[in-house]
Amino acid sequence: MDDRPLCFVLMPFGTKKDPAGGSDIDFDSIYEQGLRPGIEDAGMEPLRADEERTGGIIHKVMFERLLLCDFAVADLTTANANVFYELGVRHAVRPATTLSVFDERRPPPFDLNYLRALPYQLSNDNRLDPDAAAKLRGAIATRLKDLRATSPASVDSPLFQLLTDYPVPDLAHLKTDAFRERQRYSSSIKQKLAEARRTNTAQAVANVEFQLPSFDVVEAGVLVDLFLSYRAVKAYEQMVALHVKMPAPLQRAVMVREQLGFALNRLGRRAEALDVLEQVAKEQGTSETYGLIGRIYKDLWMEARKANDRWTQQSRLDQAIAAYVSGVERD
Repeated sequence: MDDRPLCFVLMPFGTKKDPAGGSDIDFDSIYEQGLRPGIEDAGMEPLRADEERTGGIIHKVMFERLLLCDFAVADLTTANANVFYELGVRHAVRPATTLSVFDERRPPPFDLNYLRALPYQLSNDNRLDPDAAAKLRGAIATRLKDLRATSPASVDSPLFQLLTDYPVPDLAHLKTDAFRERQRYSSSIKQKLAEARRTNTAQAVANVEFQLPSFDVVEAGVLVDLFLSYRAVKAYEQMVALHVKMPAPLQRAVMVREQLGFALNRLGRRAEALDVLEQVAKEQGTSETYGLIGRIYKDLWMEARKANDRWTQQSRLDQAIAAYVSGVERD
C-alpha cells in the first residue's frame, strides 16, 4: 500500500496563452518535466486534477483535495484565476505545507508577492528546457523535503501569519482512508477509460460504465471522462443516455450540456440540439457553445442545399454565420 504523503498540484492545464503576448505556455510539460518528478523525489505522491476533461467543474472532490492533501504546490504563472481561488481555499485551512512556484519573468501580483515562492525559468519562447527542468525538479524536491521536516512550525499561509489567533480548522475527522482510496479508485477508472478509448469501441467504454456504483457517489470527473470517452468512440446514443443518468448538478454544467448538444446533432436530432445549446447561450454561453450552434445551422444549410430549397439555404447560412461571429466575439 502506498502511504506516501499526498501532494496536490494547483496549476493551469494544457497549453495557455501568455498574457504578455509571447508564445503559448505548455503547463502539462512543466508538470511532467519539473513538478511531478520533483514531488516524487521528495517522497510524495503527486495528485493533479484532470481539469481539461472535467471542464473546470468545481465539486466536492476538489475541495477535499485542497483541504486533505498533506502538501500542495501552486504554480502562479499567468495569474490563473482558478489557481488563485484554490490557493486561497488552501491558505484558509492549512497554516503550512503549501509551496508556490512561478516563472521568474512573471512574478506574482502585488497581493501575493510576499509569499516565499520558488521561481523557475522558461526560455524566451516559453519552453522549459532540459537544464531548467532539472533545476526545477531539484528545487521542488529540496523545498518539499524542508517543508516536511519543519511542518507544522513553518507557517506559509498569509492568513495564519497575519492573524495569530486565527484557529486552525479541525480536519482530523475528515482524514480517513476513504479519501485516499477514492483517489486511487478514480485514477484506476480513468486509466481503464483511456484503454477503452484506444480500442475505439463503444462496448469497451460501456464495460467500464458497468463497473461503476451509483452515480451519486462517483466523482464528477470520472463521469465526465466517461461521457467524453463515449464521444471519442462516436457512441452518441450512449452519451445522451448517460446524460439522463447523471446527477442534476452535473447535468446542468455548461460543458456537459455543450457536449449533449453535440451528440444530439450528430444523431440528427437538430431541433433538440438547438434547444439545449441556445438555452446555454442565454445563460452563460462560451465560444464553444456558439461554435456548436453554428455547426448545427451549417448542417441544416447543407440539408437545404441538397434539397434545393434556396430560401431555407440562405436563412440557415445567415444563422450559421451569425453564430460563428458570436463565438469569435466571445473569444
